Amino acid sequence: MRDTVGSKTHDGFSVLAIGAHPDDIELGCGGSLAKLASAGARIQAVIFSKGRRGTLSDADRERESHAALATLGVRDVAIYDFEDTKLTYSLNEMIGTLDEHVRSFNPDRVYTMFQHDRHQDHRAVYEASAVSCRHVAQLLGYETPSSYPNFTPTVFEQIDGHLKTKIRALNCHTSQGDRLYMQEEKVCSAASFRGVQILLGACEGFIPYKIVL
Repeated sequence: MRDTVGSKTHDGFSVLAIGAHPDDIELGCGGSLAKLASAGARIQAVIFSKGRRGTLSDADRERESHAALATLGVRDVAIYDFEDTKLTYSLNEMIGTLDEHVRSFNPDRVYTMFQHDRHQDHRAVYEASAVSCRHVAQLLGYETPSSYPNFTPTVFEQIDGHLKTKIRALNCHTSQGDRLYMQEEKVCSAASFRGVQILLGACEGFIPYKIVL
């Protein structure tokens, strides 16, 4: 399935992007969000932890997230402080928090994390999303490096014109600059690989948990 931005986008199409840690959203659906933002979609991002265990420095990962998401055109951002690496133990509270966002924002589409990701926090975000977004028409799971090798997308978004924006956004996460998967070459390779799968240019791939057409 190849997703396209239809006329509804210009009439206030709303998108909710959910992540466990700073940089998850940008890695998984940053190009798609930049594309949607440029077409006039309303976008809100929810991040459940500040990712303190993801860096050895005293970097302000919350500030990095705001800068990165703003680069994509996303300025409606909520970052919570549930305990990094232990989100599973806060699942009920996360569902309650996400319920409020879904009720108030009323998204047409939700991007969330992979159900079978090897990172426990990512799985917890999926579980919270599955409950809170049960009435949302479109629920898509995005990939991150910890999704491999089990992530097999069947929905794709072509992001040729927005890949550079995604890379600029990822570069805002300076505390993560030494991570192999944050390198421009690797980001471009991943996008190229997804595109090759459907005979297109650079793409992001998604797993459809629910699609109402």
